[in-house]
Amino acid sequence: MDEVPAGESAEFDFDETIDQSPSVLLRDAVVSPHDLWLTYSVSRRQPLVLSVDTSLSMTGEKLALTAVAIAVLLLAFPDDPIGIVAFENEAKIVKRPDERLSVAQLVERFLDLPAKGYTHLEDGMRAALRQVRELPSLGAIRPASTLLLTDGKYTAGKDPAYLAQRFPHLVVIKMGKEKASLALCEEMARKGHGVMKEVGDLADLPLVMYGMVKDILRGRSVA
Repeated sequence: MDEVPAGESAEFDFDETIDQSPSVLLRDAVVSPHDLWLTYSVSRRQPLVLSVDTSLSMTGEKLALTAVAIAVLLLAFPDDPIGIVAFENEAKIVKRPDERLSVAQLVERFLDLPAKGYTHLEDGMRAALRQVRELPSLGAIRPASTLLLTDGKYTAGKDPAYLAQRFPHLVVIKMGKEKASLALCEEMARKGHGVMKEVGDLADLPLVMYGMVKDILRGRSVA
């Protein structure tokens, strides 16, 4: 009972109290605050970096649905340190983890990015990795998770799979039904200690993305 932080609301935990202090059940027992066990919740901020493909192969409906998915995340998790990288010919920082933006500002920034012909997946992963490595200096105490959103095709740079093992936790969301790039997405997720989720129906993207990020930010295993 006396370990509950000041200002936190807590509930009496009967089972834990009996397990830890069975003497409280004795007749005429003298019960002290040390004998009582309470349950309380503490919010843990989980750093997250999104690396998003915005090349020509991701324009139109794909890009619009991606913008919706990112907006949903910012609305749902406004206090978590979320960084966003977009890449086509080269990678660009859309939002730094310590930056506060409104949903309108974020969507405007994202949709203003020019879509170009090449897909430099390697540069997108490098930029995300830089943000991951900068997070400890911003006060993050938990290893960052990275969510890579791509169709798995790259037309510039080298095969990016060698970078995956440098991430503490890499989750890949593969958009579209293209099978040729499936093996690369699976390899990156495996080397990055995460999972690969294939989203064939683009309309499912916001819901899938929200569910995976919710699990990551709330400490559930995504591996």
